[in-house]
Amino acid sequence: MMRLAFTIALTSLAAASAFGQASMEGVGRSHVEANIPAPDDFNRLLHRDLTAFFGGRTGQSVQVEYRLLRDGPTQSGVAYPKYYAWVRITAGSAVVEEGAVRLAAIERKRFEVTDYVSAVTVRSDPKSVESVFPRALVPAILKSAGSRT
Repeated sequence: MMRLAFTIALTSLAAASAFGQASMEGVGRSHVEANIPAPDDFNRLLHRDLTAFFGGRTGQSVQVEYRLLRDGPTQSGVAYPKYYAWVRITAGSAVVEEGAVRLAAIERKRFEVTDYVSAVTVRSDPKSVESVFPRALVPAILKSAGSRT
């Protein structure tokens, strides 16, 4: 009898855990859908917000080129979905700076730069990217920065 009760308890716990996992995945998926821009707006909004961020940072009129380091968003809990990109900022024909950014997609209307690590910082302190960027992206960031590590 005790063994049966224990088995039922374990089965119930496993079912509740599986239900909770499925519910969290549903929440994560709906949170992503509620925050990432529509495909037709994605590049325009990302370019606009990167240009505003780096223009404000440098105090210059800048042009921004970017390359996403991962195809889709990264979702963690109920935080805003994150994107990761390598950016190159120019003013006229001069490169002002370049580096890796982490961006949050917010309400399908905008991106916010949450972190920026310049290529200069990556080369001088390669470990600086490890606390900000997913481990799988670190080698691509180091390579983009020209780091020899």
